[in-house]
Amino acid sequence: MTTNHCPQCQSPLTSVALAANDPAIPAEQRQGLVLPAPPSPQQSGGLGCVTLLLSFSLAVATSVIIGGVAELTIGTNFPAQGLKVGDTGIYTGVATFIVGMTALFSVFVWRQARNDTILKKKLVQWYQQKLRYESEYYCPQCQFRGSLPLPSDNKG
Repeated sequence: MTTNHCPQCQSPLTSVALAANDPAIPAEQRQGLVLPAPPSPQQSGGLGCVTLLLSFSLAVATSVIIGGVAELTIGTNFPAQGLKVGDTGIYTGVATFIVGMTALFSVFVWRQARNDTILKKKLVQWYQQKLRYESEYYCPQCQFRGSLPLPSDNKG
């Protein structure tokens, strides 16, 4: 069996992951050897019931205001053929509601998609950091920390 030795003091090396949990190493040194926690997801606006309620409320308020303005300005003086009084405001309000709800909700979806993309990039960086962490070695005698190629134990 081949062992790796520290290039500075020739003491045996141990993996950083094992050294981070070794009670023989002082606590302040062990803290520097711990792998940081993976990034956690962030929610902006929280795509849930609150987002739907907020989008719905704003879209209804906008459609009522625009429908009322349309009824007062167009509906009484210029009724289109086949429409009763009030129909202009209703149709304008419904169309405004559809456009408003789509626009408002798409902003929340876009913000969450952006945060998901950022999280994905952070997770890739953390995973690469984890791979480097798992390949590093530590010398408890001189506090050397580095990556050393492990010689193969295969004899064939």
